[in-house]
Amino acid sequence: MIRLIVSDIDGTLVPEGGTYVNPEYMTVIRALLDRGVRFAAASGRQAASIDAVFHELRDEIYYLADNGAVIQKGGRAIKEQYMDGGELRALLKELRGISGQRLLLSVKEGYYTDEQDREFHRLVFEEYKGVGKVVERLEDYADTCIKLSLYCEDGAQGIYDLFYDRWKERFTIYVSGARWVDINSAGVTKGNAVRWLQERYGITPEETVVFGDNYNDISMMQRAGRSYASELSAPDVRRAAGRVAASYERDGVLTELKRILEEVQNER
Repeated sequence: MIRLIVSDIDGTLVPEGGTYVNPEYMTVIRALLDRGVRFAAASGRQAASIDAVFHELRDEIYYLADNGAVIQKGGRAIKEQYMDGGELRALLKELRGISGQRLLLSVKEGYYTDEQDREFHRLVFEEYKGVGKVVERLEDYADTCIKLSLYCEDGAQGIYDLFYDRWKERFTIYVSGARWVDINSAGVTKGNAVRWLQERYGITPEETVVFGDNYNDISMMQRAGRSYASELSAPDVRRAAGRVAASYERDGVLTELKRILEEVQNER
C-alpha cells in the first residue's frame, strides 16, 4: 500500500528553473490525497520557489525545501535547520577565491546574494520565482543561513571537485543540477526530511514512492521501497533509483502517478 509520494522538481517535473507543470498533475495529486496518500515536493529550492509550482495545493502537501533543511505546509515552517555561522564564514572565504561561480544564500526571509550580475538576479528572482534581495555582504547573514548555493556557469562538477574533499566532514555538499552546487549543515538531506515525515506518520519505506533526477535525490531514494529516476539522470542516479520514468518533457512522473492512483483505487 502506498501512503507517501515524494517528488523532486527541477529536472524531474520541470526543466531547471521552470515553474509550469501540466495542470493534470494537480488533479491526480488531489485524487491521491483524497485516498489518504500524502504528497511532498522535495527540492533544493526555497519554499517560496516550490510554491510557484504547487501553490494550488500548498495547504494539502508538504514542501521539503532547501534540500530538507525546511519542512513546510500551508505556508508554515514545521521544521528548520540552520548552518553554523562561523563555519560558513570560513567556507565563504575560500569560495570567494574560486572563479566561475556565484553565491546565493538561503535565509528565512528569502534568497540573498551580493553578486552584482543582473542576469543572475533575473535567474533567481524571475525564473525561479525566488523572493529576496541583493545585499552588500553575505557574511553578515551567515548566522541565519539555511543553505548556500553556488551557481556555476560552466558546470557544477568542476567547482564541486575544487573544494568538496576539504569541507565534506563539516557540510552536506551535493551537485544538485547541471550548474548548481548546494551546501547544507551536516546531516541535512532530502532523505532525512523524508525520514522525518515517515516517522511522524508511521509510514514505512515500503509504503513510500520517490521521484528524482540528481545526486541530492539519492538519499531520499534510499528511504523508499519504490523510486524512479528521470531518464535524463546520470547513471549513478538511475542505479540508485532502480526504476526509470520518462523525462519532464513527456510528463513521465505524471504517467507514473496515474498508475499509482490506479493501484491505490484497486487496493481500496
